[in-house]
Amino acid sequence: MASKDRKQESSSKSVRFYVPSINAGAAIDSKFVVDIVNLAEQRNRVEILIAGSNRTPPNLAPPLHGEDTFLWSGFRDCLQPIDVTMEDGTAPTADKPDAFDNLDHQPNYEGVIDRRSPSLEAGQKTYHVKIRLTETDDIVLFENPSHIVSQDAEEAALVEEQNRLFETRPKAQRTADAEAQTRDLPCKSRSVNTECIHRQDVASFVSNYDMYDTYNDLERHTKEINVAESASKMEITTYSREGMEDIDERLNRNQNFHLSSMILQRLLAGNVYREQQIRFRNMYPPDPCRPDIQYLYRLDVLWTYRTVETLGKAVAGASWCPANGDIVAIAYGIYGHTGSEDRGNGYVYVWNIKNPVNPERRYRFDCPVTCVAFSHRTPQLLAVGLYDGRVQIRDITDATQSPLAVSNRDKFPIYQPVWDLKWVEFDNENKDEVIAVSQNGWVMKYTLTIGEFLAPYPLLRLDRVEGTVEGKLHGADGSGEPVKLQSDLHPQALCVTIHPVKKDKYYIGTDEGAVHWCSINDSFQHLGVWQMHNRGIFCIEFSPWSPKIFLTCSGDWSIRIWIEDLPEPIVTLSTGFAPIQAAYWSPTNSTVIASVTRSGVQLWDIKRRSSKPASETALGGLTTPLTVARFTNCGRSLLVGDAEGKAHICALEDMPFPPHFQYRDLQSAIYGKLVTKPDLLTRVRRMGYLGY
Repeated sequence: MASKDRKQESSSKSVRFYVPSINAGAAIDSKFVVDIVNLAEQRNRVEILIAGSNRTPPNLAPPLHGEDTFLWSGFRDCLQPIDVTMEDGTAPTADKPDAFDNLDHQPNYEGVIDRRSPSLEAGQKTYHVKIRLTETDDIVLFENPSHIVSQDAEEAALVEEQNRLFETRPKAQRTADAEAQTRDLPCKSRSVNTECIHRQDVASFVSNYDMYDTYNDLERHTKEINVAESASKMEITTYSREGMEDIDERLNRNQNFHLSSMILQRLLAGNVYREQQIRFRNMYPPDPCRPDIQYLYRLDVLWTYRTVETLGKAVAGASWCPANGDIVAIAYGIYGHTGSEDRGNGYVYVWNIKNPVNPERRYRFDCPVTCVAFSHRTPQLLAVGLYDGRVQIRDITDATQSPLAVSNRDKFPIYQPVWDLKWVEFDNENKDEVIAVSQNGWVMKYTLTIGEFLAPYPLLRLDRVEGTVEGKLHGADGSGEPVKLQSDLHPQALCVTIHPVKKDKYYIGTDEGAVHWCSINDSFQHLGVWQMHNRGIFCIEFSPWSPKIFLTCSGDWSIRIWIEDLPEPIVTLSTGFAPIQAAYWSPTNSTVIASVTRSGVQLWDIKRRSSKPASETALGGLTTPLTVARFTNCGRSLLVGDAEGKAHICALEDMPFPPHFQYRDLQSAIYGKLVTKPDLLTRVRRMGYLGY
């Protein structure tokens, strides 16, 4: 009976999971079999709980491994859906997959490829079951819809109409574009999107032998550079391959590199000196109606022009460009007694307030530079006077170091220092000429020609005055005796000034304290000579408000104001016991004068008092003498140079406001100073109007 049941059981549809026994030679203790058994046991222990219900799918394989038969009826029961009741009381329906339509008959294993696993022994077979994978529905985890519609879209017109209706609502008028509200962000079109930047990692390999051979073929160059303002130097070593051009020399000759470097330095300097540059440009002038006005005549240093190369070279001269008030040319040479070993070279730097750190033009000379001057008719031309008697013309727009023209010694040699020079500008002549005065008394005129040399023309050679001359006749003791001057050799010409109205007339100050006035049209002739000081005259300047009033400063510690054709000074300003190196009228206030001594800068206001300056400011070190002072074109700043090669740009603060009638203010100040001299006051009044 038992055998009959077995036959019926075997005749029914069944699938046999065959596991060979030990007797058949199977290795049940192999690692592959043990891993399969462990994974099956772990899977049977896993349960899936969803909302408290066990949703673990039943096993398709028999729980036990061995010679057990799994009937098709049991296999079909495993495929039936789980009896689960939905929330709405209905039972879920299970769709029968298409893959199980043909499972009503015994599977045919003919043609099944027996792919043996390396871990199975001989006699063991594996079979493959086909599984069909179908795509499930998309599951949305996060969605952020856009609130922006492109103007090219079909619904753009509808969205714009909705926005217009929203903005026209009464409640929409409550918003406003102001600081208290959020501003509307500007729309950005698709055309501003940049292309993706592609990056790539590239590697290379260099052996030790290659590096050794490369460095042996390089040439080593070591040079020293100065460090900041100190006297120390730092060595820099560079390597270059044999036969190749030095990179420093190539960059030095590249004009584009110099231009790019200059622009970059201006941008960097603007971050540091922005407030000082605003003050220099007078963008915020002082308010004349403020209640805390005080006239302190104060100097405020904005910045200082200095370089390591010019340390120890005295500032011998300075000139502001008449066409661009931001540009100034500064000459570096000698001042006072200087040893012969320190007279090796000189420099002329062209500075710009946009870059107070580095000059934009550098000119180097083989001898000290004594004076510089810009041309008013052609502002890019710069005249340079040298210590060896030569005169050069430079074009600052030309980036090269070559001069435009130089004086030719073959025609008329001069070997004494040129102390001052001025440009001659005639209204009816279209030519550039320079008048230069030298230490040996020669007055030369140089004309700029087409060639490389300046055409020289001697105008006059000064002679020392003899006997009694007009001017300051009283001696230092006040005895009234005439000043006796020696008559030997030729006086030194220290300064020259062109008449503001009569362009052919010029004045020359000498080391004997006399002023010679001459004419360009009358060569080797004196129009007159006055004795104005007891020592050398360093500066002569006419008032910007009167062509007949001028001042002179001298080494006899005084500044004197003169009127043309009147041989007696009308105002005398004395600093005490210090020679005055330079004195100039203020371009903005007719009664203000700035002077420089070795110890400081003095600001005078003849409208207030003449016994002592309105203010005195010390700049630089206590032992560093000051040499040069120049007002800027606007008149609200002052350049002061010293013997150490530094040029200080100072702003004039707490100054009196310029009067509406400048000449009237100057005239009333002069009349006030002559109250104690009625005879001289009467003579001045009889001269009438002295202005332009």
